[in-house]
Amino acid sequence: MALDAQYHAPGSMAAAFRPAGGDFLPDPIRVIRSMADEDIGFGDTAAVARSGQILVRVSEIAIPITGDLFGIETGEQLRVVGTPRIDLEGLEWTCAVELIG
Repeated sequence: MALDAQYHAPGSMAAAFRPAGGDFLPDPIRVIRSMADEDIGFGDTAAVARSGQILVRVSEIAIPITGDLFGIETGEQLRVVGTPRIDLEGLEWTCAVELIG
């Protein structure tokens, strides 16, 4: 499947996953880490902010939630913030994340 190939291509990485309030899962998963521009309005002024995102397949994480944690192979830990969004086909989650260590 093309989606699986994407998760083994350059730009993807191995990650450990810990559900909020739980322990890290025993097996690593594959994720794609990206940065997205977000338009933020302040009255008559607008700004563009960069926000971190993790893409993860539904086949690996059925329903991510706020507070879940990804430990990526660079040694960084990223916490899910906000409500993850699923794509139109129901195959992939987009999770906004913040760096916590």
